[in-house]
Amino acid sequence: MDRDWIYPQSFAATARSKHASIYLQNPSTAKLAEFFDKKGLRSLKEEDRAEQWYDDWLGYQASHRLYASMLTPSPHSPAGVELNLLSYSRFLEVFAYHSPAHGYSVQCTSLGLFAILLGNNQALKDEAKAAIEAGGLLAFGVSEKDHGSDLLANEFVVRDSAPGEYLANGSKYYIGNSQHASIICILARQDDRRPAGQATRVHPVLLALRPKESKGFQGVRKIRTFGVRGGFVGEFRVKDHPFPQADVIARDHDAWDCVMGAVTLGKFFLGFGAIGICEHACQEAAAHLTRRILYGKPAIEMAHIRFAMAQAYARLTAMKLYAYRALDYLHASSAGDRRYILYCAVQKAKVCTEGVKVMAQLLECVGAKGFESDTYFEMALRDIQLLPGLEGSTHVNLALTAQFIPRYFARPENLPAAPKSLAITEDSAGEIFRMTRGRSGAIRTISFDHYLSAYRPLRAIANVRLFARQAKAFQLFFRRQYSDRKAEPNLQANLLMGQCLATIAYGQLMAENALRFDLPAQVTSAIFHLLANDLTLAAITVASSGQFDAASIAALMRRTAVVPRTAAGDWDFISARAGSI
Repeated sequence: MDRDWIYPQSFAATARSKHASIYLQNPSTAKLAEFFDKKGLRSLKEEDRAEQWYDDWLGYQASHRLYASMLTPSPHSPAGVELNLLSYSRFLEVFAYHSPAHGYSVQCTSLGLFAILLGNNQALKDEAKAAIEAGGLLAFGVSEKDHGSDLLANEFVVRDSAPGEYLANGSKYYIGNSQHASIICILARQDDRRPAGQATRVHPVLLALRPKESKGFQGVRKIRTFGVRGGFVGEFRVKDHPFPQADVIARDHDAWDCVMGAVTLGKFFLGFGAIGICEHACQEAAAHLTRRILYGKPAIEMAHIRFAMAQAYARLTAMKLYAYRALDYLHASSAGDRRYILYCAVQKAKVCTEGVKVMAQLLECVGAKGFESDTYFEMALRDIQLLPGLEGSTHVNLALTAQFIPRYFARPENLPAAPKSLAITEDSAGEIFRMTRGRSGAIRTISFDHYLSAYRPLRAIANVRLFARQAKAFQLFFRRQYSDRKAEPNLQANLLMGQCLATIAYGQLMAENALRFDLPAQVTSAIFHLLANDLTLAAITVASSGQFDAASIAALMRRTAVVPRTAAGDWDFISARAGSI
């Protein structure tokens, strides 16, 4: 099987790369690309500047059942369509390559759908399925203006009005699709009025609201955003909305599970959007630099441009290698294998932020061209910066990552088998609700394979060995921190340690897929050159934070401040690939 699709690809009809056919063999993905090829970049940018909602796209996707074919699991689809994880991930990558703003509509729809599927209300599952089959959108109403991701501070309330009947009141903020959704999944809290001075426990309620049928749904307003301008990010109020028990998706712990399960999946899939954005920007940058003649030769042949393009290309390749390996862990998840929780957090914390780095590096190459309003690149610069903050900020995911430190470095116990590669086997990829049944439970019960095992098959590459030694040094550092501290590290220390573990776990899965895709040694060496630099920078940040004792910091710096080396010929090998994307 051809495995070169794991490198950055171009999906535009006028500059389509050879291996894009792997993606476009899926009929829905091919139809998506066809729509944007016909629309053209000029029309897309005009709509972007006008912040225009995309009725034409929604009509097109409805007529071709694009969202239904990708999102509706087979038990809930009359057409028997499965939620194929690999196909959906590729669909999102191609979608973002063409228009992240249009892709935002399926991202928000998936959040609403996942929340419903994770519940036990079969009638609502069927209704959500029918809405998507009819071409409709869903929405996920969780965040509030004054509280953001602090869900425990939720002020949206539900009160009993009669046996089995309720009234909902409150407002939601930064909710995608809120003006066009057939169903909005809303997180509220039961208003349990207790005597003054008595402790009140939060009882969450997840309910389904149909905006077009509710007189209490009011004040819908578009929030104008820096990126994804064509999408509708909105706020709304709900006043005295009556609803029956039949509209309750879940309550209490089950409601938290539905919300957090949907967020975990949503933040994971954002990573494929970051990849698609960077692929288009990389292709546009390479084309511009090839055409631009400076001092008698194409700009892309200048040494500093070649080197910067090679670095951007290597980082983008690493993003794909990690994301498609993390997908394997998501697919293999079960009650006994919840490693995916760490890898989803790392996907959000690393893949999305790596996309920001790639765009910054490409901008150094193209200069002022990157700010011209008729380019995709200018839109990509804006849109890529939104991804680290959606569905939980980078800080939230680094804090979650830090919680895994003791288990990640522990001796493996009752370890599940290494997941097979969906991308290599082209497996049908299972269904979303099966994979999230193991979502509950303490992190301390999750087991990991020995983190160094991923690097052993690549030990002939010097930069891989260097990175593995750095990872070992961090293990020793972490062990001392957790054994010496009488209390848990504070938030700042947690975020710093989470950044370090995120980089190590990122390298692990990247190494696993480098082996599976038979990555050339030149590319692997360059990627681990960059990762070793990143881990050295993380160590310096830890050392300068003032959060750790001097002896631990001195030992850490001796072992992690390294100088990776990659031959000039290896960078030339990569820059040649970058120039021909």
